[in-house]
This record gives sequence, C-alpha cells and structure tokens, in this order.
Amino acid sequence: MLYLLIPLALSLQVVSAFHGPHDMAVDAAQWWLFDHAHVRHVVRSWFGGDTGYAPEEVDCPQDQEWIWTADHLSKGEEEFLKKRETVVKEAVKEMMDKQQMPTPPRTPVIGYAISGGGYRAMVTGLGGLMGLMKESDEAVNAGTGGWADAITYMAGLSGGSWGTSSWISNGGMLPLDMIDKVWNLESNLILPDDGKLSFYTSLADQVNGKRETGFPAQLTDYWGLALGEHLLPEKYRMDDHPNLTISSLPQAVDKLGKGELPMPIIIASQREEGEYVIAENVTVWEFTPYSFGSWAFGSKKKVPGGFTPVRNLGTKLDNAKIKDKCWEGLDRLSFVMGTSATLFNGLLLELNNTNSSNLILTTLKGVLHEIGEENFDVVRIPNPFKGWDAEENPLKDFPLLTLVDAGETHQNLPLEPLLVPERNLDAIIAFDSSKNTETRWPDGTSIHTTFNRAIVLDERDDTRIKMPQVPSPNGFINGRLNTRPTFFGCEDTTTPLIVHIPQYPWTYYSNKSTFQLDYDREEATQTMLNGMRSLTLNGTVPTWPKCLACALTDRSFSYTSKNRTEDCKKCFDNFCWDGKNDDSTPSEEYSPVMGVPDWLEEKGLVDDKFKDAKEGTNNWKDEKASGLKDGGLKDTAKDILKIIGLDS
Repeated sequence: MLYLLIPLALSLQVVSAFHGPHDMAVDAAQWWLFDHAHVRHVVRSWFGGDTGYAPEEVDCPQDQEWIWTADHLSKGEEEFLKKRETVVKEAVKEMMDKQQMPTPPRTPVIGYAISGGGYRAMVTGLGGLMGLMKESDEAVNAGTGGWADAITYMAGLSGGSWGTSSWISNGGMLPLDMIDKVWNLESNLILPDDGKLSFYTSLADQVNGKRETGFPAQLTDYWGLALGEHLLPEKYRMDDHPNLTISSLPQAVDKLGKGELPMPIIIASQREEGEYVIAENVTVWEFTPYSFGSWAFGSKKKVPGGFTPVRNLGTKLDNAKIKDKCWEGLDRLSFVMGTSATLFNGLLLELNNTNSSNLILTTLKGVLHEIGEENFDVVRIPNPFKGWDAEENPLKDFPLLTLVDAGETHQNLPLEPLLVPERNLDAIIAFDSSKNTETRWPDGTSIHTTFNRAIVLDERDDTRIKMPQVPSPNGFINGRLNTRPTFFGCEDTTTPLIVHIPQYPWTYYSNKSTFQLDYDREEATQTMLNGMRSLTLNGTVPTWPKCLACALTDRSFSYTSKNRTEDCKKCFDNFCWDGKNDDSTPSEEYSPVMGVPDWLEEKGLVDDKFKDAKEGTNNWKDEKASGLKDGGLKDTAKDILKIIGLDS
C-alpha cells in the first residue's frame, strides 16, 4: 500500500496548486489523513520536519514551590522587575527631558495592553506599540517614540496575544520589519495558498506526537501550530524546531532575559463544564514566562487564586504534591497563543446560524457539533490546583481545566492582570481594536465590562481589582471618546491611570474582520501605520507628546488635581474623561470618516496646517461614502463564511 501513497501525495500537491472546486478534493484528502496516523507519518517523511512540539518527561525539580497563593509575585517575576527597572528608569528620564519636564521621584510601572480581534488587533496593536518605539522615525518625529522602553508589562488577549508573543519572540523587532521579514500574512491561516498538503500533514504529525505522550490532542493544537507557522521566528516553525515555550523566552530571547523588553502576559478564560456561553465573571487565567494561574478563582463566588511554575505545566499535582511524572513543554508558545484565541466556540455558534450545503462546511459543522456535544473541550490541561487545600478552592475537584478565548467574556482588553495591587501599576496604555459597532470599531464595551466586573468583585468578593470608573458604550460614542485618546482615573489616584487608545481611521480604514485570516503586504502595512497614528495622533496635535508624558508619570509624582503642573493640568482638562455619561441611544450608526477626528479640531488642539487633512485625503469623497454606508463586511455567519473561504 505504501507505494500508492507516493502518487497520492504528489497528485494532491498538484491539485492543491489550483483554486476553485479542485480544493474540495484536497480538503477531503486532508480530513482522511487526519484519521490515519500511520499514513500521515509516511507522507510527513516526504516533506521533512521535526516532532519537537510534544511535551517531554523530565526529572522532577527538587525543592520547587509547586503552588503559591495569589498574594505575591513569583520569584522569577521579581527578579525580572529588578532588571527591567534599570532600563525603564533611563527611558523615562530621556522622554521627560525631551519634554523639558522633571524626572519623577519614583520610576513608574507602565503596562501596554493589546485587545483581541484577530489579525486586525495584532497588526493595529503592534502599530500602536510602534508609535512608542525609538526605532520608528515617524514615532520619534511625532514626539512619542521612546516610551516603549519604559513599559514594564505587555499583555495580550486573543489576537493581541499573537502580537505580544510574536513581538517578544522576535526580539522586539520594529513591527513594520516583521511584516517583511517574519510574518506570513499573505498565506491564509487556515487555507494556505501553497503547500496545503504538507502544511496539514505537518500539523497532524506534530499533534500526533503530543498525543503519543498521553496528552489529549485538541483543535487548539492545530490552531496554535498554524499561528506559530505564520508569526514565530523561522527556527521555531514546523520544518525546524516548533518547541519554543513561554517559559523559555527569557533564555531564547536575549533582550528579554536582560530586562530590555517588557514581560509578556497572555490571557485566557475558563469555560464551565457543559457550557458554550462564557460567563463574564469566570476565572481569568494568565501565562507568563514564570507562572500560570489566576488572581481569583471561581465564577459564582470569587476567592483568592493561586499560581504554579508554567515550565512544568502538565505535571499532575494533588494538594501541591507530585502524583506522577514531571513534564515540560506543554507551555509551547504556539499552544499558549492558540489557547488565548480559541475562536471555535464563537465559530460554532455562528455556523449554527447558516444552512449552507458546502461540503467542507458540512464536515466542519459535524466535527464541531461532535466536539461540543461530547464536551471534548476547546483546551484541556491537567489542573495543577486539584486537591489544593486553600480556603474555599472551587477548582479542587476538577482533574482538568478548560480554557477558552478570554474575549468571550466581553473583556476584550487584557486589563485585569495589570490592575492587581501586587503589580502596582501606575499607568496602562490600552490599545483597543475591538469590533463593538456594526462597522467594527471600538465603543468602549471592553473597558466598561472590566469596570463592571471590578465593581462586582470588589463589592461581593473583595478581590481588590483596582479599576477606575468609565462610561457606558453609549456614553463612549455620544462623548466621542472612541475617536481619540482618553485618560481614565485622573482624580482617583488609588487606581492606575488608563490611557485608552481606540483605533480610528486616521489614514486607512483598518476595521477589518476578526475572521480575515490573510492580509497582503500593502494592506498589512497600511493597517499597522493606521494603528501607529491612532496613538501618535499622526503628529497633528503639538501638545500630545507632553500630555502622554503627564499621564504616564502622574502617579509616580503622587500628583492630584491640586498639585499638578500647569502644563499637565491643561493636558488633563483636555484628555481626561469629564465624568459625563450620556447613556442615550446614539442617533445614528457609528461609522467614522478617515482623517483628523472632529473633536480634536473643535478643542483647538490640531496644528493649523493639518486642519484640512480630512478633505485632503486621497479619494476623500469616495472614502466618506464608503465609511458611512458600508463599513466593511459585518461579522455575521454569512460573511464569516465568505471571509474564511467556505462560501461563495
């Protein structure tokens, strides 16, 4: 039989080079290959590769603390902070000197959070980060380039986790260079244009290697490996060694190990047994290079959580004691990226809304329904907190934890791990690329959901999340807070000050679908540049660099409204939320027009030479009509199928 596989493999490779109905034969063959491991192994051998994705059994560490309560940082994080503080202190001084402002008496702790939203969030969120990088000439000219070196924590959720993981693993490379030198965005994430057979057989073989170790093979393994193949450094892809873990990042990335990059935090949520809809108050989990855990356990009632070394995730514990073998490698970075962005629950709900007879779609629906009906959960990992006798541990009886995309809680910004008092953040830059409106622009829903959750947690469970007050989504739109940066927490000095940066069409309509899984180079470049200009305000507001400096250092000066400098008072008068919340239904659908936001012009903040920038944009009239009328494809079931290539 083996000799028959050679012409089969070659013929399928030829067929896969064509488009249209021929793809159906290739896809059918791929599904068949998934069910025949011995055949996959032979086919895999024709294309080379490595089986380094699977976890490895290791000697159990001696004298390791396996579980600790969520009332202090891990030793690894504390050691990292000492290194990072030196870099941050120097960067803050340099940026304050540029604005002719004094250096704060205490080095501020600053976080950068990238929202979920697929490739859209990844590209625009890293564009925003590029607006803070001294390596970007445009950012430096805008007066904001250099603040990236002052960021201590970088948190990502769903698509934002892809951006965080990709940027850190590639050594903090200028994001525009990543488009050209690292990313493979032009090849569809699920239906690659070339090498389809080798791509899927490689995925299957890597996942089968994990299965053979005794760990369950899950859809997220395939999804995460596909992400890694498009976003991680070349040496960590399937043709080489797909074995990069989040715990090995400080060793694998020299700049991170030296504290020259911020510490990454990747977010996921817990799905309750037998549920598809994710409750807003579920447990939020975090992966860092040093730990895995949560600051608060439980859904119906919150109790203080716990953490475990992320390197040994997968080791079975009972009441913080080893019950079997010790493992490393379950924390593959690709798997962590996939876990934070498991869109499968949402896709399943959307797919249920269509009656399409497409063969591939019908097969996918059958598989997804089977997974859901049998409760073969999206991501299952051994529960390290099983049997842990902490007070009221609601997880102690679960052998497995079930993790899903944290965006399914509507907390689409990864703020919660940055709001815990143990990390003591002073300021958070929250880059929001959420698709809240019908035309896929943010409306503050994400940050408002976190605010509501923090209120409940504080009043009912006393879990101490420090979140400033924010308006409702209607209040965001009516106050035009989703058209420009807004500072939250200006008068509540007990919380971090949040600088909310919504993506806005400064120079490009970057409101792409969450389910758009390929970008050509020009599209990716323009989307990223628009993300950068959402943060830099495209250099149109002369006072913005100083105002950003005021916001990021306010807490470390122990300022209040009574003792801020005159310049910072003016900045806060302009950019702080005024506390008004018009919760009435907006009179029309929100669909912004490309160019300088009207609010900035009305406040007199825009340099005169830029005031006509909106009308001066190429094809302005056409863009205006398109922006107001269409706003791109909606993320409905029908359009999702078109976007991912499963419907015509």
